[in-house]
Amino acid sequence: MNTELDPQCDLSTGSIYEGFRFNQIVQLPNLRAVALRFEHVKSGARLLHLHTNDTENCFAITFPTPPPDDTGLPHILEHSVLGGSRKFPVREPFFEMIKMSLATFINAMTAPAFTVYPVSSNVKKDFFNLAEVYVDAVFHPQLARETFRREAHHFTLTDNKNLDSPLSIQGIVYSEMKGAYSAPESLIYRHICNEALAGTPMGRDSGGDPGHIPELNYEQFQQFHETYYHPGNALIFIYGDIPTREHLRFLAPTLAAYDRKEVPIPTPRQPKWSNPHRIVKAYPIGRTENSGARTFLSLSWLVGNAMDPAAFLEWQALASILLGDEAAPLKKAIIDAKLGADLTLAGAWGVGYEELFSVGLKGSEPDRANAFETLVLETLQRIASETIPSARVDAAFQQLTYAQLEVATLFPLHLMSRSNRTWPYGGDPLDFLRMDEHLDKLQKRYAADPQMFNRLIRGGLLDNPHRLLITLPPDKNEQSRADAAFAEKMSKQRAGLSAEKIAAIARDAAELEAAQGIPNPPEALAKLPQLKVLRVPISCRLRTANAY
Repeated sequence: MNTELDPQCDLSTGSIYEGFRFNQIVQLPNLRAVALRFEHVKSGARLLHLHTNDTENCFAITFPTPPPDDTGLPHILEHSVLGGSRKFPVREPFFEMIKMSLATFINAMTAPAFTVYPVSSNVKKDFFNLAEVYVDAVFHPQLARETFRREAHHFTLTDNKNLDSPLSIQGIVYSEMKGAYSAPESLIYRHICNEALAGTPMGRDSGGDPGHIPELNYEQFQQFHETYYHPGNALIFIYGDIPTREHLRFLAPTLAAYDRKEVPIPTPRQPKWSNPHRIVKAYPIGRTENSGARTFLSLSWLVGNAMDPAAFLEWQALASILLGDEAAPLKKAIIDAKLGADLTLAGAWGVGYEELFSVGLKGSEPDRANAFETLVLETLQRIASETIPSARVDAAFQQLTYAQLEVATLFPLHLMSRSNRTWPYGGDPLDFLRMDEHLDKLQKRYAADPQMFNRLIRGGLLDNPHRLLITLPPDKNEQSRADAAFAEKMSKQRAGLSAEKIAAIARDAAELEAAQGIPNPPEALAKLPQLKVLRVPISCRLRTANAY
């Protein structure tokens, strides 16, 4: 054990501490950390502690949550979990805790195939306060029907005071995703995933397609939580200088109430295409807007396994070589051809456990799609047949080293994200925490084989039939068509409702809206753990005072 990092720690692998079996210890000298891995014997929860001398402690619970469809169930549940819990029956404790905490980060995020709840603080008492609220929220949320209706969807009238007004749908996630589906950059991303990864959970929209969100019902919502928010599916990430045993003691009472349950997480590989695909979609613009030079074009490939750090770095380096600056050969060729205004969504990127490579162009025209594809492929062919200047490769390595090894703001969150590149899919959470080792191996592979990136271009791009060309033009009638279709659907729905049911919809929607403005009762707020001034270290008090 690294006694410099934890002089109080006398853990030995294979032993049980507070109900946790200590499985592994790994030194991570580049992070100045020791990684300790545990499994809670009774519940099956897995825990990774990166013990360091950093006073910013981070706590996060990740649940693999592969979306079963496009209703946005994981996203809706993420919102709803933080809507009050058994121990803390407070609406939106997330916002209430911000008022009484020195948190450096407090949030929740829905990824394509997992959901994560992270908090961090430099104050030990504050850290455990935040963690206590989040642990109770994820394992014991109230998940009231009203919460589901507010966050997901509910019927309303366009004017609840006028019972003759049209039927409509409202919901916080529903409205949020309607906005996302009107942004062309967001739509390009979604169309790539939906088409190129259609055979995997990442081909579905974990955030929610507004056209499908209303298909979700309350019973499915509850069942999803029961299935996936069990400790047997929980991945607990901890970072910082608090001794490991304190974390184990904190978590033990909660986890001891659960029996182990295996939660199967499907991770099917995307079947490779035998021929490239093309799709044409549209995005809405205003009826009076100019549609010229506003088309988005995108060429994407499925290139490999995003859980392999060696392959990940190779594709990141190649993206930098081809697209990393104004002189990069592929970027320069596209810009010089004047087929569009600028690149967008260009580079190598992972979606869950699948790796994609994309070259996007904005400010173009629909009839330039063929020329764009031809230009990209011919430029790649030329680059692959020539010697890639070693100076460009070295510059890519430098950029990659800086990006991977920089101690950035919210550094613990960056490390949590790296562990989640593999952990939610059954991989080793330490793989992407050893980036210094992988970078060193990458540079040695290149030194021994200067043609490695030429072959990567040929094998991963030019000879790869899993290629998708998307044309996304603006359409002045797209929104009006969607609005008309929705109005017709609501009209048919309304026609089947009795006058009493319509009145109930208006009443319930008005009550739900009114409840949003009612503050949490003082007795409920009093149950939240509060940070007292005396529990704040003097150094933190001085920093806070000097900020004003």
